Amino acid sequence: MKLSLPNSIQLKKILQWDFFSVLIMVLLFLRVLVDRAGFGAVIGLALLGCFFLLLIFKLKLPKYLLLYSSLFFILIGYAFINASVIHGEPLYTIRGVIRYFSYFAMFILAYYSKVSFKQIFLLYTIIVLIESALAFVQFLFMGMPRPSGTFINSNHFSYFLVPYFSILLIVYKRYISAFFIFLLSAFLGGMGGVISLLLVLFLFLSHYARRWQKVVAILVFPVFIAGAGFLMQNRVKELTDVTAISERLAENKAGGGSSLVWRIVTWKLMYDELVEKDGLYTGMGLEYASLISPYFLESSIREPHNDYLRILLEFGLLGFILFLYGMYYGLFRIRKNAIEQSSSYYYAIYAALAAIYLGMIVGNIVVLSTLWWLFLTIIAIMHKEEKHKESKAFV
Repeated sequence: MKLSLPNSIQLKKILQWDFFSVLIMVLLFLRVLVDRAGFGAVIGLALLGCFFLLLIFKLKLPKYLLLYSSLFFILIGYAFINASVIHGEPLYTIRGVIRYFSYFAMFILAYYSKVSFKQIFLLYTIIVLIESALAFVQFLFMGMPRPSGTFINSNHFSYFLVPYFSILLIVYKRYISAFFIFLLSAFLGGMGGVISLLLVLFLFLSHYARRWQKVVAILVFPVFIAGAGFLMQNRVKELTDVTAISERLAENKAGGGSSLVWRIVTWKLMYDELVEKDGLYTGMGLEYASLISPYFLESSIREPHNDYLRILLEFGLLGFILFLYGMYYGLFRIRKNAIEQSSSYYYAIYAALAAIYLGMIVGNIVVLSTLWWLFLTIIAIMHKEEKHKESKAFV
C-alpha cells in the first residue's frame, strides 16, 4: 500500500475542521460559565463571528436546511421589524435576533465539525459535575435555598439537566447515575424540571424497559417521588394556596403566593394586555416578553414563564401556529428516525425534546441559550452521522 502525506490544501482543511471542533467545545463551556455573570451576549457574538468565518471558507450550507430554516428567518425578521416599528427600539431588538440566530449558527458549526457524540457528552458530564459542585457549595456555605451554580437561576439548571438525564438513562443505561441526576434536579427546587424528567422516565419505561424492569420501576417509583418530595418540601407546601387562583383572577392581582398561582394570574394579565393593544394576530414584536426589555409588558414584573404565551405575545397568532407546527414536525421526525433505525440515541433526543416541550408550559426555556446550544449540537451530530450513512449506502 502506498502511503502519502496530505498536501497543503488537504492539511489546511484538516486543521480547519480541528479548529472548529475545539472552538465549539470552548464556546459551549464558556457559555455556561458566564450565564450568571451576564456576558452571554459576548459569547453569542463570538459564536456568530465563528459562523461567518465558516462561510468565508466557502463551505456550502445544505440547501434543504436553508429551505427548512427560511420560515424561521422570516418570522424572526418580521418580529424584529414589528418591534422596531411599534416600540422604536431597533438596536435593543437585535439582541433577540442574535440569540435566535445563534441557535442556527451553532447547529451548522456542529454539523461541519468533527465533534463526536462521545466528546460532546463528555463535555456535558464535566459541566454537570462542575455546576453540581458549585450548587452544593452555594447551598452549604452561602446560604442559598435554591442554588444554581453559574446559571441565572435554579430552573435554568434543572432544564439543562433534561437532555443529560435522557441520554444517561436511554443511551448509556446508567440507572444509578440517572437517579442521582433526578435527585439533583429536585434539590435545585425546579418543579418544572422534575416533571420534565418524570416524562423522560415514563417514555423510557414505555419503550425500552422489559417486563421485569417495569415491575422494578413500579416498586422504585415511590422512592423517586419520596426523594423529590423531601427535597422540595417548601415547593410542595406552596401548592396549598391554589384555591386563591379564582380570587386573584377576579381581582387581577398578580404576585405573591405560590409560583403556580402567580404564573396563572400573570398569564391572564399578559393575554389581556395583548388583546387590549390589538396584538393578538400580529404580535407585539421581538423581546416584548423579556423582563429587561425597555418596552416590557406593563401588566407584570415577571417574564411569562410560559414559552407558548411568549411566542403568542411576540409573534402573534400566526407565529404561534407556525411555532406549534415546527415543534410537532421536529418531534415527529426524530421519533420516526428512532423507530425506523431502532436508535437509542434518537429516542433519547426525542424523549428530551418532548420533556422540554412539556416544561415550556411553565418555564422560559426557548430563550435558554445555554441549553439550546448544547442540545442543538447533539442533534446536529446525530443528523450529520445519519447523512454520512445515507451517502455511504448510496455509493
